[in-house]
Amino acid sequence: MTRISDRTVLFADLRGSTGLYESLGNAEATSVVTHCVNALAAPVANQGGHVVKTLGDGLMAVFDAPPAAVQAAIQMHDVLESIVTRGSERGASSGLRGLRLQVAVARGEIVEMAGDCFGDAVNVAARLLDHAGDNETLVTAEVSKDLSPEMQTRFRSLDRLVLRGRVEPVEVHVMGGRRGGGVDPAATQFGDV
Repeated sequence: MTRISDRTVLFADLRGSTGLYESLGNAEATSVVTHCVNALAAPVANQGGHVVKTLGDGLMAVFDAPPAAVQAAIQMHDVLESIVTRGSERGASSGLRGLRLQVAVARGEIVEMAGDCFGDAVNVAARLLDHAGDNETLVTAEVSKDLSPEMQTRFRSLDRLVLRGRVEPVEVHVMGGRRGGGVDPAATQFGDV
């Protein structure tokens, strides 16, 4: 069945996972990456979203509304931080301690067909992920405008970015300080914009 709807699309990707295969070997690295991706899927379900697919060291999910997607992103960062912290306390490899998370969220009309999703919002979220720094969440203006005023204060504008494959630039916001307001410009790969 094909369904066309306005949805919020989230892509999440583990950075540093490739190095795990070199340092831990294929079997152990696969186990660690799979465990992390499965753990990142829990916040999606907690916020009423649906994991469309896993992508090796990441995942794609859809939500009915932007606030749920942003809350899932916040929880994903917390989940990975917890995994890395526990691993560090137990003497895990430097590869595990070096794992970081990138998240990108876009909103718009998508086509859901045969268990997958297609459309401009999917493409924008996927391309936006290329611009996210370590432990960073980027959202489009369409996502940001549907957030509560309190949640909006946790983001700052990066102005308009040109995304690969798109003619029109996209207005993008970066989340700072997951646990409180204010954004540290040094925390983003874009620095002080």
